[in-house]
Amino acid sequence: TGGEYRLKTEPSPHSAKEEFTHIAVAFEVGGWHSLDLVPTCVLQTLLGGGSSFSAGGPGKGMYSRLYREILNRHRWAESAEAFTSFHAESGLWGISGSCPPQFGREMATTIVKQFDKLANDFVTDEELDRARNMLKCNVLTQLESRLVLFEDIGRQILTYGKREDAVTMCAKIDAVTKEDIREVVRKAIKKPPTVSSVGVDISTVPDIGQITQMLGKNSHKRTWF
Repeated sequence: TGGEYRLKTEPSPHSAKEEFTHIAVAFEVGGWHSLDLVPTCVLQTLLGGGSSFSAGGPGKGMYSRLYREILNRHRWAESAEAFTSFHAESGLWGISGSCPPQFGREMATTIVKQFDKLANDFVTDEELDRARNMLKCNVLTQLESRLVLFEDIGRQILTYGKREDAVTMCAKIDAVTKEDIREVVRKAIKKPPTVSSVGVDISTVPDIGQITQMLGKNSHKRTWF
């Protein structure tokens, strides 16, 4: 992990369609066998996010951190969302965002500030409780589908050689603490960032060197300098 990918695309043939610049910053985390797996999933749920347009309502994530601190505060933010990708020995956790091309630097800076805040400050009890409850709700709702249930059984058998039931999984989610969340973040950002940007105009998006410098302004020591 670590590195940069920049892709300049061709303008859309539909002149009325607004073009956005897409930015993602991610860090390596543990994979399927890591003890940090469940805390990372809780962290992703806590950050949440989505697009600037939402019908709202219960369970839509409108009170997640990225909605409150990015989408609701910055008129230029088209989307902001936390994401994860897990594999056998490693994984990625990060934040992606979309905005008009002229706000590329602002979006990148705003994403970096979220990482710094998570590394320096504990999440609130309210945020943690909401994230744990939402993650449990998502897990249990998904398992109501027989198709998803069978897929879950197969994936767990192939990955772990056994299957944990929903009660065990919910207990692991409930056991996640704010200290666990901050430790996951601190371990992740000690590693080199992975940065990608895609759009018709990505000239305003900082390169990986500049993003590394932004991250380095945080007083928390990183080993990749």
